Amino acid sequence: MAAKTPDTIIRESLGKLKLHICNFSSTNIDNEDTYASGITSIVGEPIFAVSVDPTSQGDENCNVVTTTSTGSIEFHSPQDNLTGTLYIYSRD
Repeated sequence: MAAKTPDTIIRESLGKLKLHICNFSSTNIDNEDTYASGITSIVGEPIFAVSVDPTSQGDENCNVVTTTSTGSIEFHSPQDNLTGTLYIYSRD
């Protein structure tokens, strides 16, 4: 378990909501890694879209667990060294 930081973060305003697009393109995500987003007004569950190598085989699923009071996000995956994009909706 290690603390990870996205390579880039893009924030888009969607009326009363904000979409945070966090790219982990060169930062590898392993099982039980965490990201301290600092977003305490998360709406719903964040989604981690895994960038899959088409030649790889295995289970590339990745679930995320949030602690809304702190904005902490924990990644859960049966496979290590994942890259991808995390989508988080929050109240503006």
